[in-house]
Amino acid sequence: MPRRPSGRGVAFSPSIESVTTDWPYPPICLVAPLYPPAMGGVERYVERLASGLRERGIPVEIATTDPAAQAPSIEVRDGVPVRRFPTTRGDHLVYPSPHLARWLRHRLDRYALLHAHNLHTLVPVTAAWAARSSGTPMILTGHWHGAGHTPIRRMLHIPYRPVAGWVVRSASALIANSAGEAALLRRDFGEGLPLAIIPEGIELPGAWPTPTSADPDGQTDWTTILSVGRLEPYKGVTRLVRAMSFLPPTHRLVVVGQGSAHAAIEQAAAAAGLADRVVMRGRVADEELRAWYQHAAVFVSLSELESFGLAVLEAAAAGIPVVASDIPAHRESTAWVPAGRITLVPSDGDSPTIAAAIDVAHSQGRADDRSGWALPSWDDLVERTVAVYRSVLEAR
Repeated sequence: MPRRPSGRGVAFSPSIESVTTDWPYPPICLVAPLYPPAMGGVERYVERLASGLRERGIPVEIATTDPAAQAPSIEVRDGVPVRRFPTTRGDHLVYPSPHLARWLRHRLDRYALLHAHNLHTLVPVTAAWAARSSGTPMILTGHWHGAGHTPIRRMLHIPYRPVAGWVVRSASALIANSAGEAALLRRDFGEGLPLAIIPEGIELPGAWPTPTSADPDGQTDWTTILSVGRLEPYKGVTRLVRAMSFLPPTHRLVVVGQGSAHAAIEQAAAAAGLADRVVMRGRVADEELRAWYQHAAVFVSLSELESFGLAVLEAAAAGIPVVASDIPAHRESTAWVPAGRITLVPSDGDSPTIAAAIDVAHSQGRADDRSGWALPSWDDLVERTVAVYRSVLEAR
C-alpha cells in the first residue's frame, strides 16, 4: 500500500472540516498568466480549481493575460467568467500587462480575495500591487522552481529575486504543490512563511486504461517509450532521445506535446540516426493521449525542474512503469505509488544509465490493478484551498 507524503514543515495548515457550499463572501478572483484554451500545467491547475469552486457554489472569476490575442477578451468558459488582457510586446513572462493592472486596481472591491499563480511571471507582481493598494488579501501559488528555465531567464532571476520576495511577503498565505517546492520557497525567501502544502490533483485521460497491442498508428511491432509534456529545454527530452541509441532497435520514442524545444528534439534524433524511431505527435486530443497511455511500455520524464510530479504520477496511475529524473518533486511522487513503479535516475545521468533504467522499468510490466492506490485528487486540492481562503478571510 502506498504511503501519503508527510506534511511536516507546514506552517499554515487549516482544517478542511469547515468547507461547505455555504459561501458568505464575495467572489474569488483567480489571477493567472494564461488560461485555457492555452495548454500547460499551471493552466490546467487553475482551470480545475475554478471548476471545483464553481461546483461547490463558490463564485469565481478569472483574470488572465492573452499575449497572442487569440481568445475572446471576455467569455464564460464552463460556467466561469474569464477576462483576458493584452501584454506589452505579446509576452506574458517578462513583460507586464498594464491593462490587467488597471482593471484589478479599480475592480478589487468586488472580490473577497485574489489568488495569484506562477511566480515565474510578472502576473503575481501585478496582483500583489493591486491587492496592497486596495487592502484586498492575496493568496499566492508560486509553482516555484527556484531558477529560470533558460540561461537568459536564469540571469533575469537575479534582479527579479527581490521583486519576487516582495510578492511573497505581500501574500496572506502561500500554497506550495509539494514539500520540495515549500523548501525552495523557504530557501529563497526565508523561514516563517505562511505556507500550506497542497498536492496537485491527478487525472487520467479517461477511465483506467486497458493495455492494447496496437498503438494509435496501428503499429504492433514497436516497444513504445512515451514522453508527455511541454517541450522546453529543461524537460530533458533531447537527453532521452540520445539514450534511445542504447536501447534495442525495436524500441521507439513517442513524444506528445509542443513547445520551443521541438526543433532541437528533431535535430537530436537526426544526429543520432534515430529519425525513424522518434515520433513527434505534437498536441493531441484526449482520445489519442488515452490510446498512448493504453499502449506504452515505459513512461520517461527527465525534467530538471518541477514543483510537482504531475506527469510522472498520472503515467504511473495509468499503470505504466515510469523512469524519472531524481529531483525533489519526483522523489515525492514515489510516495504515492507502490515501491518500484517509479525508477529514479540521476539528474546528470548519462545515456547508458538512462537506457538501463528504462530496461529495468520495462521488465516490471504494467500494473493491472491500481484500485488501492492512494493518489492525490483535484477534489482534495479544491477543498483544502477553500480552507485556506476561509482561514484568511475569517482572520480579517
